[in-house]
Amino acid sequence: MVALYSSGDSTTWGAELDNKEVERYSSLIAKENSWIDFNNASAGMSNDYMFRQTLRDVTHWLDTKEVWSEETGWVKVDNLYVIIGWTAPTRFEWWEDGKFVQERLWAPYDKWGETDSDKMTDAMFALNQTQDIPSYIRTFNNVITLHSFLEQHKIPHFFFNTFYHYEIPEEPTQKIDMFGKEEHQTGLKTLWKFLPSDFKTYNMYDFLKTNKGDLLTRRHPSARSHKMWADYIIQNDLI
Repeated sequence: MVALYSSGDSTTWGAELDNKEVERYSSLIAKENSWIDFNNASAGMSNDYMFRQTLRDVTHWLDTKEVWSEETGWVKVDNLYVIIGWTAPTRFEWWEDGKFVQERLWAPYDKWGETDSDKMTDAMFALNQTQDIPSYIRTFNNVITLHSFLEQHKIPHFFFNTFYHYEIPEEPTQKIDMFGKEEHQTGLKTLWKFLPSDFKTYNMYDFLKTNKGDLLTRRHPSARSHKMWADYIIQNDLI
């Protein structure tokens, strides 16, 4: 048996779809190849989460040949393919009260404009953490590390940006570390060169816009758009 392991945010999870378990792009790709769909995406998740969870799950598979998802439970498989739809780098996570907490709102109210009673993050803390430079460094480090690990273990994978567009900021004029050099501090331009080409090339929402895909009320891809994206990945042998 072969597993298609996917991670991502609400788009990869299949938010707003009537029947996400069969309509989202990961399910369609798995069905086309007679694979099992292990979709581990979740709404509002950060790239930190995707990196941490995927590395955890892939190392577990390498050790035991077992893969898990909420729909399938634990299943032993012979081979593993990985797809990650990376989200905005300005989302992040931290550890609080014995669990990981995901930050995605960037302000003390939720994305629909209502007070978020579950939000415990101080707004200034969140806004400082979500500046471009630390957000880009963290995501680029995660992507390069995970790509290198999967390549080392000969695990086929496809990375794409779900909707975000990167614009590399200029190097800061002040020191970003208490100790260290004053030039080429962030390394972002060099890190960009070493990112896997698919991460820099493929953007799901750009593809849908170009090909007249449609979005639902909360701007998640429709079932038709998920199929368009799945067909594109299949027809171009991207995974």
